[in-house]
Amino acid sequence: NNLGILYYSQGKLVEAEQMYQRALQGYEKALGADNIITYIPALNAIWGLGSLFELQANITEARTMYSKALIGYEKVVGPDHPRSQSLRDKLHALDTV
Repeated sequence: NNLGILYYSQGKLVEAEQMYQRALQGYEKALGADNIITYIPALNAIWGLGSLFELQANITEARTMYSKALIGYEKVVGPDHPRSQSLRDKLHALDTV
């Protein structure tokens, strides 16, 4: 996930996506696909993919990733947490695009 963030910040979007996907695959392998939605580092990777897709104007995929992350964050930290609110704001902004 950290390499994904680094590549994203450098504008290396293909590499960033690969690292985010790789991180998610590792989390799924270690925790099981059903459990990553309650693991904050996995949620961060999902959020990172959403941001990447949004930057690439792939609104459908961005919305999918942000929605998955929101569901997870609401389960883990609650709907009133700033991260949950930030994701709702991002989803709302995508609706106006």
